[in-house]
Amino acid sequence: MTLLWALILFGLLIFFHELGHFIFAKLVGVKVLKFSLGFGPRLIGKKIGETDYILSAIPLGGYVKPLGEEPGEEISDEDKPRAFNYQPVWKRALIICSGPVFNFLLAYIIFVVFLSMNLSVTIPDLDNLINTTIESVEADSPAEKAGLRENDRVIEIDGKTITTWIEMNEMFISNPGKELALKIKRGDTLVDISIVPEPVEIKDETGMGMVVGRAGISKVGSSTIGTVVQDSPAEEAGLRKGDSITSIDGMPVKTWREMADIISRNAGRQLALKVNRKGDLIDLTVTPKPTSVIDGQGNETVIGRIGVSGKLPFSYIQSASLLQAPLKGVEAVYGWSVLVLKSVGKLLTGAVSVKQIGGPILIVDAAARSASAGMFDY
Repeated sequence: MTLLWALILFGLLIFFHELGHFIFAKLVGVKVLKFSLGFGPRLIGKKIGETDYILSAIPLGGYVKPLGEEPGEEISDEDKPRAFNYQPVWKRALIICSGPVFNFLLAYIIFVVFLSMNLSVTIPDLDNLINTTIESVEADSPAEKAGLRENDRVIEIDGKTITTWIEMNEMFISNPGKELALKIKRGDTLVDISIVPEPVEIKDETGMGMVVGRAGISKVGSSTIGTVVQDSPAEEAGLRKGDSITSIDGMPVKTWREMADIISRNAGRQLALKVNRKGDLIDLTVTPKPTSVIDGQGNETVIGRIGVSGKLPFSYIQSASLLQAPLKGVEAVYGWSVLVLKSVGKLLTGAVSVKQIGGPILIVDAAARSASAGMFDY
């Protein structure tokens, strides 16, 4: 079933891409001989008018074959006005560019549908994602006991090179109670450290749970806000992205952990905040919303939340209404386009390894894993 979802997704991407080429070739009067979804041997097909529509055996690709695409192709005088290589440059450019444009259109449609269903679109922060520098070490955590410090950069775990925060986090999560050998870059010095991720049972609202490993490190060090959730107590209080909370009820806070601890202990109680906003100190008040959560032992407890997160490796786009979804869809497409351009730039400069860049196989694999997590997690 997982592979089926992967093939459906990839087939949809190919179909829209080739559909763009096909539609614009027809619009400018170019004769299209074949429209194939997939490569290799022909499975089924039907010729309608002048075009042969084909489903081929290998689903990792597809193509549109216009008349006159091949160099040296023999073309009758009658067909020359409809041959690709006899068209003016602007028409050929339009046909070539229409495939990628239709992929943007598909992405936009998917984003708008998701946003209309009150789901969020996740946009990875590439600069943050490929950085494995630890910004915060929790007190009495496995990380602190192992000797990890703020600003340490993890470069290897159990002999495996670590290039992203997600890779590092997955190693800790998937190895509860197991000793792991870490190679750390501390300043200009390489340090070897052993750590045993603490086994923690996490449960959802239905009581289903699993045991994962926890190291007690975070990319969120300071009390600077990275995201404010719509319609949250934080938004109602006037907090904004980039604000730094310097004190709560007169108590100085320097780290995200200190701030989160105070907020979680004061559910339903109004708190006085002092906020640094671009160098200006302002006073705000916020009342943490009482929220029921299930702790690591499976017990239900009530904590306070105001609806903020720190500078995470991801940002989230949400739509407050159906009318807002189309505009937010444009924002999501723009965000992912910037991500792709940044990835190419970092690949060319060597900041990102070629091993981290994939083609059709990687897309199928990502789609398959997403389907395993549930369709709406994609």
